[in-house]
Amino acid sequence: MDKNFLVIENISKSFGENKVLENINLNISKSEFFGLLGSSGSGKTTLLRILGGFEKPDTGRVILDGVDITNLEPFNRPLNYMFQSYALFPHLNVFNNLAFGIKENFTSKEIEIKVKDISELLSIENLLNRRIKQLSGGEQQRVALGRCLIKKPKLLLLDEPLAALDKKLRSKTQLELTALQKKLKITFVFVTHDQEEAMSLSDRMAIMKNGLILECSSPEEIYENPKSLYTAKFIGIANIIEIYKKDENYYSDDLDINFYLSKDLKKTKTNILLRPEKIKIQSINNSKIYPFNSFNGEIIEKSYLGSFTRYEIKINNKIISVLDQNFNSNSNYNFPIGERVLCSWEKESIKILED
Repeated sequence: MDKNFLVIENISKSFGENKVLENINLNISKSEFFGLLGSSGSGKTTLLRILGGFEKPDTGRVILDGVDITNLEPFNRPLNYMFQSYALFPHLNVFNNLAFGIKENFTSKEIEIKVKDISELLSIENLLNRRIKQLSGGEQQRVALGRCLIKKPKLLLLDEPLAALDKKLRSKTQLELTALQKKLKITFVFVTHDQEEAMSLSDRMAIMKNGLILECSSPEEIYENPKSLYTAKFIGIANIIEIYKKDENYYSDDLDINFYLSKDLKKTKTNILLRPEKIKIQSINNSKIYPFNSFNGEIIEKSYLGSFTRYEIKINNKIISVLDQNFNSNSNYNFPIGERVLCSWEKESIKILED
C-alpha cells in the first residue's frame, strides 16, 4: 500500500486575521477511507476545499500520486468533490446528470455503457429517466456519488456526505459506502462533525480543533486510547476523573476511592478516562466490595436505549455514566432510580490521558 499517495505538507491558511489551518501534515494511503472529524470552525472543510482546489493555501503543498497539485485549478485535478448540497442539475434527468462530466470525452455509445455500469453499481438503474426533484434524499445522494465516480478519479472528496439523510437511512448508507469504496479501491477523504459517522466509515481519522490536528489513528485506537482530554470528551461518552499518587496508591478526591492501574504514572497528578461500557454495575446485596477500582453510588437518572440502559450514578458530588447491556432479564439488571449499586472495572479499562 502506498502510504504517500496523498501528501498534505505544512499546509496553513488564514482569512484575514483568522488563522484557520496551522501547519497541517498528513500522509494518506492509496485506497484508504480517511475521515476529517471536528466541530464547526475546526478547519476541516477548509482543508478539504484546499485539496479540491477551491482554496489556495498560504503555505505548504498538496501532492497526489507523486504530482504537486497545489496550484492546479479544480478542473485540472484528477479528483472529484462531492458537495454537501449534492449540486445536481434539477433540469436534467438522472441519466444526463451522471453523463454530464464525461460527455465531451466519449461517444454516445461509450457514455451509455458507463452510465449503465455506474447506475447498476449504485442500484439506481431504474431511476435514469427521473428528474432530480422526483428522487428521495437517499436516491439524490447516490446520483451525486455516481456523477463523481463515473470519471474514475484518483481521489474523491466528500463534504458531510450523509448529512441530508435520516438516521436509519444514514446507517444503511454507511455500510453501502464502505463496501463500494473497498470495491472501487478509490481513495476517499471525507469531512464530518458526526463522530458515529467518522467511526463507522474511516480506516483512519484525524481529530481537528482550531486549525490543528490533535491526533490521527484508527477509530478503535482513538476511541480506546485517546491521547488528549479533548479527544476523549469529543468521541463517545467519557467519564474523566482526576487521580494522584497518595502513598503507594492512586487516589481520587472526587470519588474518595483508590485506583489500581496497570502501569505507573509519569506525573503525580493526571486525568484518566473510564468509558461507561467498561463499568460493571451490580446490586450491592449480591456483591463483594473491593478496596480498589470500585464504588457504590446512587442511581439518579436512567435511560432505556433498547440494546442497553444508560445510568447516571452519583457518588459524592460527581456523576458517573454507566452503560449496561440488556442481555439478561435477571433481577440483578434493570436497576430503579434511587437504588444504590456497586460499580467496578478492570485496571486495563483505565486510560491515562497525556494532557
